[in-house]
Amino acid sequence: MKTIFSTLLTLLLLASCTTEKKPKVVYTDQEAKTLAKDTSVVVVADLPILIDSTNFLMHPIGELHLYAKDRKYTSSSWSYATGTNFSIADYNNYTLNGTLKNIKFEEVGTNKLVPLTDKNIVITSAHFLWDLYEKTGKQLFIYDVIDADTNNDGALDGMDIKTLYLSKIDGSSFKRLMPKNHELLEWKIISEIDRLYVKSIEDTNKDGNFDKNDKLHYNYVYLKDEALEVIDYYPN
Repeated sequence: MKTIFSTLLTLLLLASCTTEKKPKVVYTDQEAKTLAKDTSVVVVADLPILIDSTNFLMHPIGELHLYAKDRKYTSSSWSYATGTNFSIADYNNYTLNGTLKNIKFEEVGTNKLVPLTDKNIVITSAHFLWDLYEKTGKQLFIYDVIDADTNNDGALDGMDIKTLYLSKIDGSSFKRLMPKNHELLEWKIISEIDRLYVKSIEDTNKDGNFDKNDKLHYNYVYLKDEALEVIDYYPN
């Protein structure tokens, strides 16, 4: 019985170690790790999407993984076993969702593809602000982005901080809306006043995690403003 109890205690201790929450932010004076290069990755593009009632196409760029063991291409939603459509993103209701490395924009008639960025980032969603366009004619995209290896594990993924960006419909003026090491919590648009509201959290105690001991930040952007200035406000 004593042996069984000791074994159970050991297993519980091991389980607690393996399930311990890893920090989203690692603060170090050392140089950050070089992002690991996955040799199974193949960079591909989806077929272009015409943004409704505009003169612009967008070309999603992402990664598929080729595993030598089973020789299958896989992405977030497709594999070779399910067919030959190696889609990397889904587009619905003016929103592009996926795990994208870039988006290239094309104005119809120019045959010129313009990349959104030259930085190593991951775009998890891109949303065209249709209501704003319909009301004011202004054409903007908002993006959920992972743009830094904040946990210093050598990869950009969902374990890192997510932030928020804006750009014009041609991919220009790609702008980060939040300070470094602020985790995006939520955003919403109040179309009646053309404002984008953002809530984020700052790791003020520098423990690498986000919890009740950290500080919440509230900001808004007046979307009709050409400069798209981020303005702090203090509701509490």
